[in-house]
Amino acid sequence: MLNDCKKPPTEIRYQDDSVSLSIKPLEEKDAEEITKAIRLSMKNLLPFMDWAHDPITTESQRDRIKKSRENYSKGEEYEFAIFDRNSCEFLMSACWHVGKNRNKKSLEIGYWTSAKHSNKGLATLVTKILTVVGFDFMGSDRIEIGCNKQNETSHRIIKKCGFQFEGEIRNYFNSPTLDMIKNGYSTERTYLQYALLPDDRGQLPWYKKIKELIEVL
Repeated sequence: MLNDCKKPPTEIRYQDDSVSLSIKPLEEKDAEEITKAIRLSMKNLLPFMDWAHDPITTESQRDRIKKSRENYSKGEEYEFAIFDRNSCEFLMSACWHVGKNRNKKSLEIGYWTSAKHSNKGLATLVTKILTVVGFDFMGSDRIEIGCNKQNETSHRIIKKCGFQFEGEIRNYFNSPTLDMIKNGYSTERTYLQYALLPDDRGQLPWYKKIKELIEVL
């Protein structure tokens, strides 16, 4: 758990003229809807998500969510489901990973979007929201994000959010199996590392506006 931070949010709400979002910890009742979204999104997930190559069932997702809830309460990892507050439809998944480096006040953002709702700017928006809440509510002093060197979609999202490039990490990802490669997994193993620090907030033109539209419960 982050040092000296408040308890993690039970829900993050965001509303502007275009969207109304509920960002909250995964619940076991979400398993069926998330399973459907994963299956619908396989074409997008298979190249860069190793877990997409495992069997995807409602039961396996329910087990994963149960473990995720435990990790959330322990402060070891914070995984969220993002819903449209008006329709209650699942839109995407996102998370904070507690820093893998020596700085345990750092958070790493991850995400995937249901194919039904991709190309709508949601991942960019949610990344901005989690950046604001990570700094101003969780007390993080470093927000990390990164992607596979071939993942052009994630690379665009990261650049739109203003994260600063720190370098390439070679052989960051495990070497894929032949079956994974046949199923479309990328053979590129280089990771592009980006981050923001609290002092960078003033240089982000979107930060103040996003902060004004967030409610943390």
